[in-house]
Amino acid sequence: MFEVLATEAQTSRTVAGWARVEAAATARRLAAMVVLVDQAYAADGSADREQWYLDNWGAVSAEIGAEQNITQGAASHQLLIATALRDRLPEVAALFAQGLVSYRVVSAITTRTTLVRDRDAQRAVDKAFAEVLTEWAPLSEEKLNNAIDAIVAEHDPHGVYRTKLTGKGRSIQFDYDGSGMATMFGTLFATHGKAVEKRLNVLARTVCPGDPRTVDQRRADSINSITLGLDYLPCLCGSDDCPGPTTPARGDAVVYVVVNEDTLDDGSDAAMAQDAALDGDPDPLFDKPLAEITTWDELSGQCADPKAPANADSPATRPGAIIGGPFLPGSLARRFARTAKTCKVCHPGDSPPEPRYTPSRKLADFVRCRDLTCRFPGCSEPASHTDIDHTIAWPFGPTCASNLKCLCRRHHLLKTFWGGPNGWRDRQLPDGTIIWTSPHGRTYVTEPGSKLLFPSLCLPTAPVTITNAARTATASEANPGLAMPRRKPTRAQDRARRITNDRRLNEAEAELLAPGVRVARVTPHPSL
Repeated sequence: MFEVLATEAQTSRTVAGWARVEAAATARRLAAMVVLVDQAYAADGSADREQWYLDNWGAVSAEIGAEQNITQGAASHQLLIATALRDRLPEVAALFAQGLVSYRVVSAITTRTTLVRDRDAQRAVDKAFAEVLTEWAPLSEEKLNNAIDAIVAEHDPHGVYRTKLTGKGRSIQFDYDGSGMATMFGTLFATHGKAVEKRLNVLARTVCPGDPRTVDQRRADSINSITLGLDYLPCLCGSDDCPGPTTPARGDAVVYVVVNEDTLDDGSDAAMAQDAALDGDPDPLFDKPLAEITTWDELSGQCADPKAPANADSPATRPGAIIGGPFLPGSLARRFARTAKTCKVCHPGDSPPEPRYTPSRKLADFVRCRDLTCRFPGCSEPASHTDIDHTIAWPFGPTCASNLKCLCRRHHLLKTFWGGPNGWRDRQLPDGTIIWTSPHGRTYVTEPGSKLLFPSLCLPTAPVTITNAARTATASEANPGLAMPRRKPTRAQDRARRITNDRRLNEAEAELLAPGVRVARVTPHPSL
């Protein structure tokens, strides 16, 4: 198929031509988002919904996220760009619609002009960008930001976006590549970063000279000591005469891991292959007996109960999964799960519904292990942090696996208060598949997260039976006695407050630097 596209491209457009088409199409996609948000704010009762925790903006972001299969947060960011182009930067939007400027540049401009609030300044900034954008050479991110800030400073000096003053941009993120390891990266205040660096160096030096790890490995393992509140790094030298601290501490964090049952069966072909996969591993952590592996002592394993046979051709390829995290290779899943407390999760089969609203621990564990994440389109909230939702509301719908699913609190509220005949509707199949219908009539299908690795968890359960009278009652008596949690300031008021505060910081810096540059010395806390 790709070869066909490449051949077609030879007779139609160049790479630059298709880039222009892409930019123009993106502009129209953002314009369609503005239509949705305008409809939401024009609907009856929209003013009162601005005080809702899941307000008009949140509901529109959820629908946009479902349309593109992205998270609600990512959709909200796109919606901010769309409304900024419509309200503050119409001339830039016109160039964008013609494909003359990329989404990357437009995103940077809309973000870094957020503090420009005076209407005359907004028009001047918009015009200035429109005059120079098509002449800009390709710019790195840093140079692009500097060029944008220079234009903003010329028309509104207090409207310059400055991360160093507002403190925005601070975050810690984790990347899981499926190898069983995680990469952590983030942005901190410089003083905090230096304190963390020194703390890791101190902990890495608490082991004895016989510890087999490199300095970098000890620094990385020291992160776990910090999370457990330790003032030392347990030594792995294995000597009875070790002068350093060797006793590990158990943490209170619980990580749920779903594995196949043969992963814990010492006699299975898969288990033996998985053990062999780590033979000769140079990492000394895996040279320790299982009982001495301390890094994952806080794990609480959840053992599935599949009946499907293991893959005879490659038994070591049956991985596990951290609920809310990545897949784990089979060998690592076996190591982690065998050192943890395990709990067998049984498929309910044709079991009758439970005679109560709250599902039993056994049934709830099955639903969470089957779903793994929130079941709303594009949402990746871990099932361990979600609500158990009745697809057909209790008491009209039974408490059984075919009528239960995991929904994060945000999307649970969306279904409850933005549902109904003209809102969000969902239908659940016996295998756990959910069919969502949006307020605009579009359908989205989400399958249980376990379907790929643990297909036996997705075997059909007892179907739900419900009378037409009960269905009518469910539709007509939605949300009896329930109230949406409410915001104190609205989302718009909160944004306006943050913008005002950021502009005040810019004004304060301008006054501070007027007579000359002053240097502040930051003294770390003695404990660091």
